[in-house]
Amino acid sequence: MSSLKTLRLLPAPARRLIGVNAVNAAGTGLVVPLLVVYLHEMRGFSLSTATGAVAATSLGALAGGPLAGWVSDRFGRMHAVWAALLCAALGALGFVVCATPEAALAAGLVQGLGIGGAITWNALMAALVPREHWSAVFATDFAVVNAAMGLGGLTGGLVAGMTGSLLVFQVLYALDAATFLATGLLVSRELRQSGAAGAGEPADGDGAAVEGESSGVARAASGTYRDVLRNRCLVSLLVVVFVLFTLGYSQLNSGMPAVLLAGSALGPTDLGVMFAVNTGAAVLVQIALLDRVRGLSPRTALSLLAVSWALFWLLILVVTWLRGGVYALLTGALAMAVFAFGEALLAATGPTLVNIWADDSNRGRFNASYGFVCSLGFTAGPLLSGRLTEDGHGVVMAGVFCLALVLLGLALCRVGLLPSVPLSQLETDGDPAPAADRDLAPEAEKSGTAES
Repeated sequence: MSSLKTLRLLPAPARRLIGVNAVNAAGTGLVVPLLVVYLHEMRGFSLSTATGAVAATSLGALAGGPLAGWVSDRFGRMHAVWAALLCAALGALGFVVCATPEAALAAGLVQGLGIGGAITWNALMAALVPREHWSAVFATDFAVVNAAMGLGGLTGGLVAGMTGSLLVFQVLYALDAATFLATGLLVSRELRQSGAAGAGEPADGDGAAVEGESSGVARAASGTYRDVLRNRCLVSLLVVVFVLFTLGYSQLNSGMPAVLLAGSALGPTDLGVMFAVNTGAAVLVQIALLDRVRGLSPRTALSLLAVSWALFWLLILVVTWLRGGVYALLTGALAMAVFAFGEALLAATGPTLVNIWADDSNRGRFNASYGFVCSLGFTAGPLLSGRLTEDGHGVVMAGVFCLALVLLGLALCRVGLLPSVPLSQLETDGDPAPAADRDLAPEAEKSGTAES
């Protein structure tokens, strides 16, 4: 089956949800690259305050994910999504009116709560979309969000760059807040339509509809995060994802630019071209690999992911060796395309595994645990690379990261911690745990309280 045919076969509610999320992503893209510029140049705050607002957003995201996961399981998927969207909108409006450094930091913290809570979107989509479409839905959502954020970033950057007006920046942040609210209204409408049609209602681990949750009322959550983390397959995945985000994903906006700016002749314009290549490749590669990823086992997919990001770092080292010129830029663009290949593997595999292992009573907390580890990696990665590049060890850092990712890929191939059957089969059978892990699993997991 071709990837385009797979997309056409997605349920109509899934396509509409992906479209709604694109609206949200476009609004976020409008302001993502502008915060430090806005606070420092337009508001006159110090650079430490501007970067502190970014750090406050990261701290808020770390707290927002687990909290939203609990709300999702206890009160319903839509309540958690609305809470996250409202926090994000309030944070954006806070940036519109912030007149003091304290107000800017508070706005960043509130918006971070919403950004961290956005991981419950995966739980909502898993509840509304049949299991056999999960990997395609998560992969397509990732591709569309990347495209929408890229277009939003291009638009916001051009508008802000042409005017340099405080009012224009404020309007952009107000538009960002409006897209959060519009997303909530559109998703609520979709839930009402799905409920009225009798299709697409949230389902438990056995596929049975949970009565009333489409209106935001879920059955009471059982257990705690400690119970969720007794799932050894989930913990293995979380450890792998943390390493991947620390050494890979988070470095795309931190360590990699620092290495190139310090160790090559490439400048900000060249980096802009490279990021444009990454955005385009992320969309195209995701669509091209949609069916092929479903035919891979999670063990193979994540091994390939680790190796591809190791190749990314190797190519970045080649760029530093070339120093500058067209060949250096082309090599950097190739590195970003290779990185996009790994992104495609992660987008289809990680969220799908998490939701297969969950049941409806803990789906929010499973997704929140995954989101927390991603946020933790995004926090730890820049701290690590910032210290190493500041001390002049950027090239050595790139080499160590490359080697570590190769070793991770080899370890995933050799150690049976993750499923070795195709992802498409796991979506159908719903039994992803390796035999060795099922034998060692706690009794609570065997009875289905920690995984379906």
